Amino acid sequence: MPERIRDRLEAGEKPASILRCPPPLPPGLAAARSPAPAQDVLTLVRIGARVLPFGHADYPARLAALSDAPSVLLVRGELRALSGAAVAIVGARAATRSARTQARRFARALAARGITIVSGLARGIDAEAHRGALEAGGRSVGVLACGLDRIYPPEHRALADELAVDGAVVSEVPLGTSPRRELFPLRNRIISGLCRGVIVVEARRRSGSLITVRHALDQGRDVFVVPGPSEGPFAEGSNRLLREGAIAVTGPEDVLEDLGVREAFGEAGAFEGAKGEKSTRAGGKSAGLDPLAMRLLEALDGGPCSREQLLAAVDAAPGAMAASLLDLELSGRIREERDGRIHRV
Repeated sequence: MPERIRDRLEAGEKPASILRCPPPLPPGLAAARSPAPAQDVLTLVRIGARVLPFGHADYPARLAALSDAPSVLLVRGELRALSGAAVAIVGARAATRSARTQARRFARALAARGITIVSGLARGIDAEAHRGALEAGGRSVGVLACGLDRIYPPEHRALADELAVDGAVVSEVPLGTSPRRELFPLRNRIISGLCRGVIVVEARRRSGSLITVRHALDQGRDVFVVPGPSEGPFAEGSNRLLREGAIAVTGPEDVLEDLGVREAFGEAGAFEGAKGEKSTRAGGKSAGLDPLAMRLLEALDGGPCSREQLLAAVDAAPGAMAASLLDLELSGRIREERDGRIHRV
C-alpha cells in the first residue's frame, strides 16, 4: 500500500483526494481505520503528537527517498530527531545478559557523540538501546508497530514518555491500532530507513531483526554486527550475517570509523564531548569530497541555512542532499542547531 500511495502523490494527486478514495487496506487492517476523525484529533492533542504527511517540509528526507515511504507519519516528540545523524540498534527480545550490556554500551557511546539511536521499543535489545541513549543525555527514536496511542509492550509506556522529551516516538498506522504480526516487518523498514546504518546485537536464526537487515540492504544502508558466541542458538542469525558480508564491530569506535568519523575514545569507550557540545576535531577517513558535498559547504560559507534554503542553492534531489548532509555531519564538517538551521563547523 505505501508504494501505491507514493505513486499517486508523485503523479500530482493531492493528499485530500487520496484520503477521500484511499487504496484498500491489507487484510486484518481494514477494521483499524478510525470511524471518528474528530476523536482522532482530540487524541493527537492529548498525547502531544503531530501528523506528517508525505511531502511535508518536516517529513524525514531519508524516508522520503524510499520507494515504500510511509504516506503519513504520526510523531510524538521532537521532529528534528527524525532528520539528524542516526544509527539503529536491533536484536533479540530474549537477549542474553552480555548482549543487553553490549547494546546499552554501543547506544550510550554513540548517543554521547550526538548520533540519534533508533529502535523498536521492544523488550530486550531495543529497550537497552533506548535506555543507553537516554543515559548519555542523547536522543532516541522508537518506532511502533501499533497506534501511537497504544504503546507496545505496555510496560514501556514510561520509556516512550522519556524518548518523546528530546527524541521521538513514531508510527505510520492509525490511532487505536493494536500490535499485529503483519505490522512488524513494515515497522522495521522505517527503523532502517531513518538511519545511515543498522547494528545487530545478537539475533537467532529466525529473528525479526533479520527482516530489518533485509530492509537496510535494500535501502543501501550499512549493516554492522556485534559477533556473538558460536555455541548455542542465541547469536546464530547475527553470526551468519558476518559470513554473508556484514561488518563486524566490537566497539562503538568501529561503527564511527566505518561511517567516516574519527573520535578520541577513553578506556571506557566514552566519546569526548556530549550532545550540544560536539567535538569539532572529528574528520572523515578521506579529505576528498563529492561535488554535491562541496556545493553544500560552499553554500554554508555565507552563513547558516535551513534545509529548504540549501536545497534551492545546490539544485539537488532531496534524497541525495539528505545523504550528503548526513555524511558531512558525521565527519564533523557541519552541525544542525536546535532551530533546524545548518552551519559549517
